[in-house]
Amino acid sequence: MGNLDVMTVILVKLLGLDPLNVPAPISLLGFIMSVMLVTGLVWAVWNGLRLIGALAADMLEVQSTTQRIVIARGLTRHDYEQVRKGIRAWHLLLVRYGNDDYLRSMAGEADRQVGRPRYTIVPMRLALSPTGEVTLKWSLPVHRRLGTQFRCYIEIRPGGSGPAVLTGMLKHYDEIEVLDPEVESPTRAYFLLKRFRVVTTAEGVRQNFVSPE
Repeated sequence: MGNLDVMTVILVKLLGLDPLNVPAPISLLGFIMSVMLVTGLVWAVWNGLRLIGALAADMLEVQSTTQRIVIARGLTRHDYEQVRKGIRAWHLLLVRYGNDDYLRSMAGEADRQVGRPRYTIVPMRLALSPTGEVTLKWSLPVHRRLGTQFRCYIEIRPGGSGPAVLTGMLKHYDEIEVLDPEVESPTRAYFLLKRFRVVTTAEGVRQNFVSPE
């Protein structure tokens, strides 16, 4: 069996053939299977290296910055608890790196890969200060070259009125823009932060955008 390739050896053992007198079709089949095996291994290694390279590039190109914003003023502890009762959680949805215009018309293949849809959920923390200021704090990943596209949302508790709560908070401090519900009885209410630039996607969806450094 010294001159036989790996797959031919396996076929010989499975079929119970004489290793010194292997039929030509079996030898050819074994050779083809060996080539396919090697090709598959090379493909797997190559794609694994590409994945590692992409992850490393993301880590080097993306820097997280801590953001803090006051979204309401003059709230009492009772007001704050009403907010907590109506809203289960606050989140930031990282949509993608880059803006649609650049990715669609000018970006190369590498940047299009970086700018693929992400839909990564980043938690946001709500806190009430002794002076009645309600602050929203989160970590925002920003791509150094392409910038970051995102929007925020709240998870509404069953029976809660998230948009109404947010509208009430806007009476105290005009820092967030509540977007129209996407369904009649939403479990989420999306909003934009007026501190950041707003861009419109090809589908007509408005998102916040942080420009690259």
